Amino acid sequence: MFFDRRIPAGLKTAYNYDSLGGILYGAHYGFTIAFFPIIARKLGASSGQMAFLTTTSLIGALFTFFWAHYSNNRKKMPFIIRMKGTARVLLFLMVLVVNPWAFIFIVFLYWFFEMAGSPAYAGIMKEIYSEKHRGKAMGYVRVEMGMAMIVSSWLAGLLLDRFSYRYVFPAGAVFGLFALLSFRRIRVKSDERVVPNQKKRFSLLEIGRILKRDKRFLRYSAIIFTFGFGNLIIIPLCPIFLVDTLRITNTLAGRLASLFSLCWVISYLFWGEFIDRKGPLNALWLLLLLVSFVPALYFFASNIWFAAIATIFSGLSSGGTQLARVNYITRIVRHEQVADYWGVDYTLMGLRGIVAPFVGVGLMHLLGIRAAFLIGFVLIFSSFIAMRQFAQGEEKELYKPKSGN
Repeated sequence: MFFDRRIPAGLKTAYNYDSLGGILYGAHYGFTIAFFPIIARKLGASSGQMAFLTTTSLIGALFTFFWAHYSNNRKKMPFIIRMKGTARVLLFLMVLVVNPWAFIFIVFLYWFFEMAGSPAYAGIMKEIYSEKHRGKAMGYVRVEMGMAMIVSSWLAGLLLDRFSYRYVFPAGAVFGLFALLSFRRIRVKSDERVVPNQKKRFSLLEIGRILKRDKRFLRYSAIIFTFGFGNLIIIPLCPIFLVDTLRITNTLAGRLASLFSLCWVISYLFWGEFIDRKGPLNALWLLLLLVSFVPALYFFASNIWFAAIATIFSGLSSGGTQLARVNYITRIVRHEQVADYWGVDYTLMGLRGIVAPFVGVGLMHLLGIRAAFLIGFVLIFSSFIAMRQFAQGEEKELYKPKSGN
């Protein structure tokens, strides 16, 4: 769409469909996902319920290794459309929701089906974009997605102060379904050659075999696990702090979401190019350093400006972190292994996700919310140091400049 002149001719068709889908998904995100924690707290969700809400996407991630196995010998695009389409249709049920547990249950079902398509999506990204241009192309799509998120989250904040989430969220679901209609038009050549084959039995033990066989991926996973644990400690605490301590309105929450999206856009413009030039590991250690500022700022926060600056750091880092992780996995493995490795990565994310948010809430009750933010900072900063050492040892050898895919 907006950046198609910077994309090689052979990638433009796929990029344009991916781009339009990204813009529509950005609108979907701004009208729904951006407000899940705020609306839950305003519905009266307890700190424990807020922690569980944080885990909903990560519980869904626990099943991704199974979905990787299930989708590996099937057509990837139809599988993604079925799973993510089901997730977005479920948001129409929000019109019936009037209490925290019902709200959280719908969000849980949403993430269960939304996450199911993640391994297949990673495989499609490896196929449709060459290694030389993948970071840049995916970055541009997310820049456009972020632009849509800025507008939609700002608008949704205003609408939520005037109308119920029971009407705003279903409207957001419509944008999500249109996003899939665009994405499904991408031609996935490997789908044309797929012959369903389920002779290989599913086993969770394969996760251990992959990590044992690939020591480099094991070390990477341990660092990301530490980072993710620290980050997930603070995620349920941020909306609690914003609502209970700073007393923000939905409109102000929408402005913070728009600020996050603006920084997200800037993030992808920079990190997509950076990853293609320097490699994902060099990007990751810098990104983890940026993330460490978020809990540090909340630790010192006395007014909304601290939260706004933390939002800037979060936006500048979160998009790039996701992009770097996708690019790292798609670079180190063959096409047929991408889904399995992505499944391992997301399963580990799910494991820390069902524990860390509750640890964060427990620390808040035991030591206070500011102490919990400090512990999150220590874990994230430690992972930055470890990732920098890992990158220095691996990056030059693994990611020398290549002439093509």
